[in-house]
Amino acid sequence: MIFLLYSFLFFIVGFLFSNQANPKKGSFVFLFLAIVLFWGLSYYEAADTPGYIDKYNFDIQAFPGYVDGQFEIGYTLLAMVFKTLKLDYWVFQFVVFAIEIVLIINGLRKFYDDKVMMCILPLLFFIYPSDLAAFRQGIAISIFIFALHYIYDENPKRSLRYFLWIFFASFFHQSAVFLILVYFARFGKRLLSHNWLLLSILIIGDIIWMTGGSLISQLDFLIPFFRGEALDMGDKYADIIEGENTDIYGIAKVLEMNVTVIVYTLFCKKDKDNELMRFNLLIYVFIGLVLGGMLAHRLNYYWTLLYYVCFIRGIMSFFKRFEQPSGAYLLIAAYMFWFFIIKSGYIERPYVFLFGF
Repeated sequence: MIFLLYSFLFFIVGFLFSNQANPKKGSFVFLFLAIVLFWGLSYYEAADTPGYIDKYNFDIQAFPGYVDGQFEIGYTLLAMVFKTLKLDYWVFQFVVFAIEIVLIINGLRKFYDDKVMMCILPLLFFIYPSDLAAFRQGIAISIFIFALHYIYDENPKRSLRYFLWIFFASFFHQSAVFLILVYFARFGKRLLSHNWLLLSILIIGDIIWMTGGSLISQLDFLIPFFRGEALDMGDKYADIIEGENTDIYGIAKVLEMNVTVIVYTLFCKKDKDNELMRFNLLIYVFIGLVLGGMLAHRLNYYWTLLYYVCFIRGIMSFFKRFEQPSGAYLLIAAYMFWFFIIKSGYIERPYVFLFGF
């Protein structure tokens, strides 16, 4: 019940803030703290969570101890810093989660003004905390979103900073190397400006999803190459992937993806920022509907938040035509509330503080 009450109050406060003519800095700080304190101090019930806690408590050593090689070196060294300071796991999770949210907010503010960001923040409350279940990848995701704006930097040398940030992200999760491909959106601006490209991918994806012809078997043999997850990933994620195919990517999810693509394509203005987001939306739809499978499921984590940013931006652009910005916020809030609280069963989950783990 606490998830229901907290999210309801969060959306009410967010609604009041979103109606400000010029959202104040204090409004952003308040919502930031509301997100970080609620999720950063919680025990997020997921397949990976016990493993991360046990790893930190029993295997990670303080400096200058043995550097465990199971996880990426960046994550291990970061955890060792906290162990050297004799800090409990809950402090480690809270601080890292707070840094991730700061990186994401600052990355998205390179693309959107404060009015749009005030609608995006409630999104962060529901979408990003799920990456607590994929702790290392969550760090890489936040770095990716923070670095995204460098791709379209007018200075070619500055745009190369994107590679440096992605290289840094790969020290926390090896799958971040795939994000190098996103840089080449810089050279396809004209192609990405055409609505037919994204709509064509959507139609192809819909057909593949309806016929069950995804490339799942062709991709999942690559899973053992991801170190640290090779041996038990299939068994550990079997229930998740089954739910992904039958529930999350059921009719409701596919309809949501179709609505997102259509409203974003038809109602968002064509500028360089929206073209880059359009490319990320295209990737999400392609991976989710065309590729499918366990590997695609994990890779799509990088684009889930950006996908929902496009969802919000498209809905806001649609309502802006009718001069009803409040209507956009209420529709987005109602949908997020239904999809992530009611449909996902959070109403029945107890809220568990991380203290003591």
